[in-house]
Amino acid sequence: MPDIVDYAVSAGITVRSNTLRKEQTEFVCPWCENTLSKGKYKLTLNRSRGVFRCFTCGINGGVIDFIQHVEQKSREEVLKNLREKSGLDEKLHQKKQAKKHPAERLNTSQLGLIGFRDSRTPRLRYGDYTYRKSLNEWIWAEWTRFIDCKKREALAHLIYSIQINQYQQALDDINQMSKDIDYDLLPEVFEAYGCGNQPRTWAIGVHKWVDSLQDSYLKTIENIK
Repeated sequence: MPDIVDYAVSAGITVRSNTLRKEQTEFVCPWCENTLSKGKYKLTLNRSRGVFRCFTCGINGGVIDFIQHVEQKSREEVLKNLREKSGLDEKLHQKKQAKKHPAERLNTSQLGLIGFRDSRTPRLRYGDYTYRKSLNEWIWAEWTRFIDCKKREALAHLIYSIQINQYQQALDDINQMSKDIDYDLLPEVFEAYGCGNQPRTWAIGVHKWVDSLQDSYLKTIENIK
């Protein structure tokens, strides 16, 4: 795992040099954009713990999250690059991943999105099988519900955006949603959009819901006139 401070410096993020040897190293946050703190040292990185936080925009996380934000890549892309740099066998890694329960392939950030802490210690992974199985099934059910909700949200956004000739903006927005949850929404959303009268279970009713919202909006406009 790379040193978070060394990585930030090598990435060209402006650092307060007199804090380089301190527990909290201060940087200018590249994500604050047009705020009162733009250009100020509000981003702190903790080398020993491998974590970061900006006290203005609130962005925070671990070293992998940090690299994701800097390089604008998915978590799996970042991890794959790190494995390659470390000389690890990618095929062997994929074989090990394939043997895991789907819930065990979720990363810490994804678990956090559904309200779980990542407490998968070696003792838990290799402990009581019945408990581990029930926990994994519970986590996977919650993740599936969360993803279905996100897919409905993305599909509704796509449908409405097409109606108002904002197709490209919808693609950009859904791609950003995908990055935020580290899950590619677009393939399933496109499939659901083009399935006609036989939608996937998660997509049932989305078209009608968007149409009803559009009708309500048009009626409101008419009443205002």
